[in-house]
Amino acid sequence: MAKRSKKAGLPPGSLIHIGRENTGAIKIALMDYSETELQEKEMTSIEECFIFRDKPTTTWINIDGIHQVDVIEKLGNCFGFHPLMLEDILNSDQ
Repeated sequence: MAKRSKKAGLPPGSLIHIGRENTGAIKIALMDYSETELQEKEMTSIEECFIFRDKPTTTWINIDGIHQVDVIEKLGNCFGFHPLMLEDILNSDQ
């Protein structure tokens, strides 16, 4: 019998991590830059990234370990990412 997806029966945009199971801590790195400045930081929580949302600079947020769905959901809520995009991010089997 074929294995059913964890997402079977859920509406589109449901945030479920699909992929290799991981229970380790995530790592959040932020790079914020403009034409004249560069700032690189290791963050201890996703909320620390939120202050960069309205800055005129370019901000790159790298998350190693997408298995913590609540972190991806908080990031998406703050920055206005579409739920279908977050759903794709959480599917590391794609």
